[in-house]
Amino acid sequence: MEVNIKMALTKQQLIGELKHEINSPLAAIRNALYLAAARTDDQEIKRYLQLADHEASHISQILKNANQINENKRVHIIASRADAASAA
Repeated sequence: MEVNIKMALTKQQLIGELKHEINSPLAAIRNALYLAAARTDDQEIKRYLQLADHEASHISQILKNANQINENKRVHIIASRADAASAA
C-alpha cells in the first residue's frame, strides 16, 4: 500500500527550510576549511582555502538576502571582487 503525503509549505517556510538545510552543512564546511588552513604553512594552499571559505560565505549571504526579501525587508547586496571583475 502506497501512502502519499502532501506537505504544503508557504514560500516563507520553504525559504526558511532551505536556509537551514544549506547553512548547517555550510557551517561544517567552513569550519573544516578554517581547521585545514590552521594546519598548513603553505601559502598557496591557504589562499585556496580562503577562496573556498569566501565563496561559502557568499552562499550564506545569498540565503540571508533571500530570507530578508521574503520577509519584505530591505536587502543590501554588495558585489564581491570576482563579480566586479567579471562585470568590467
